[in-house]
Amino acid sequence: MLLSLLLLNLEAAGPDTIPDAFTFTDQTDVAVSSTITSAAITVAGIDSAATITVTGGEYDINASGTFVSSSGTVDNGDTVRARHTSSASYLTAVNTVVTIGGVSDTFTSTTVAAPAVAYPTPRRRHALPRRIRRHVRA
Repeated sequence: MLLSLLLLNLEAAGPDTIPDAFTFTDQTDVAVSSTITSAAITVAGIDSAATITVTGGEYDINASGTFVSSSGTVDNGDTVRARHTSSASYLTAVNTVVTIGGVSDTFTSTTVAAPAVAYPTPRRRHALPRRIRRHVRA
């Protein structure tokens, strides 16, 4: 009887399209103006297809290599990667928000620091004026 009630409750609740929380690993010291792809996250905790959307970048499913910015669907066990172009400025973050079934995480990449500026070594100046140096050498 108890099993029947549990099954009835599960059926009445409908499909579960809200995944477990997921976290993209942020990246630092990335090159400026470069394509940055996150490590994959695995969708878990759903028993029916869930809607996926993205803002500020693109995503691909199951390492297909086809990155899209339009909404789609994912299933339990699918892997998802986020991708965007890093900033053209140094030490600047770019964010891509991926939302699956109402659960979101932000993938962030931050560019490298500006390279150190190399200044030329100043030429050494002689302590004595040229006309005096000429007489000192002799």
